[in-house]
Amino acid sequence: MKIFENTPLNTKAIADPITTKGDLHLVWPLAKYPFDHNQWEKVLDPAEGNKSFLFYADNRCIGHAALRTTDNPCVYAVSFLYLIHAKRSKGLGQKIIGMLEQYAHKNLSASRLVLVVRTYNPKAIECYLKCGFREESREGTLIRMSKVL
Repeated sequence: MKIFENTPLNTKAIADPITTKGDLHLVWPLAKYPFDHNQWEKVLDPAEGNKSFLFYADNRCIGHAALRTTDNPCVYAVSFLYLIHAKRSKGLGQKIIGMLEQYAHKNLSASRLVLVVRTYNPKAIECYLKCGFREESREGTLIRMSKVL
């Protein structure tokens, strides 16, 4: 698997692997359906320091994730992680997280990553726990997690 920075931001490359409304909801519960390119351009605006990444295997895009800025310049949020159905439950989510950790530490001087995941996405929760993220808080279906790099 290879990681590529999605620069310039290509929202079509993010949208193409997300084939159902349910998958889009798992990636971002507030996302408009069908995929709204303007909404994604705003939330992933590179001018704000956000980084979008595409993940390829066998010359095919199999997923997406982003590192988004936070109020703390040493902390980045892992967001919008998606992996196509055929590649799930094979340890690739952990590899994606590992690649994001390396990139954040080396290129952004990040010392900590944060993320949010929903209680109705147990496979993602399991993946993040295996990657060393720890739960910080819960509010309704929202779980906040973090990891020191």
